[in-house]
Amino acid sequence: MRYLVVSDIHANPDALMAIDEPHDAVICLGDLVDYGPDPSPCIQYFQQDNVYRVRGNHDNAVAFRVDCACGELFKHLSIETREHMWNVLSGEELRFLGDAGTSLMLESGGRPVLAVHAAPSDHLFKYLTPDTPVGELAAEMEAVSADIVLTGHSHRPFIREFGERMLVNVGSVGQPRDGIPSVSYAVLEDGRVELKRTGYDIEAAVSKLKALPYGEKTMEQLIHILRHAGTPPA
Repeated sequence: MRYLVVSDIHANPDALMAIDEPHDAVICLGDLVDYGPDPSPCIQYFQQDNVYRVRGNHDNAVAFRVDCACGELFKHLSIETREHMWNVLSGEELRFLGDAGTSLMLESGGRPVLAVHAAPSDHLFKYLTPDTPVGELAAEMEAVSADIVLTGHSHRPFIREFGERMLVNVGSVGQPRDGIPSVSYAVLEDGRVELKRTGYDIEAAVSKLKALPYGEKTMEQLIHILRHAGTPPA
């Protein structure tokens, strides 16, 4: 079984549809919504067969109208764009966002795989990044029985190996924040994980953003993130 593993699409279908990767099934680590201009096609993509999905903190916030508890540098953007999500999403789409659990156990090549949005110890909110101390990552692995842990949430991809076990952050499809403005995803096959990148039409996503009634500062920051994959200007 060859799995396409994606996370943090953030209402950016231009990025999602740019992935041209052969696969038998999809593992989605959450956050289909917020920040981007067009959530419905992203939700529809994951309503197909052979999709395994967990709920992200932004899915949770949109579905249940609660705080996303995201990083302070981006929180104001999530709050403003969430109003757009509620305006354009149907009741069925909102229910779909909230229906997913926050963790999922799978198997690949005879190896148990745990899929969560953020971290084994905190499925929705804890950030694991390339800068997280190895000891802290090791503690996350020690708390679970899986050989492979798949995460997203921080928008910064990395792999850390602990003997035969590994923790993988697959990065973000629709809003990478590691300085590389291209789609980040992973392939899981026969117990092995490979991180991959692909380009997409960023200006098409920018054009969709510009059509929305956001304030000038919000628009400037959202466009900067897409074009530069980094922290928005103050």
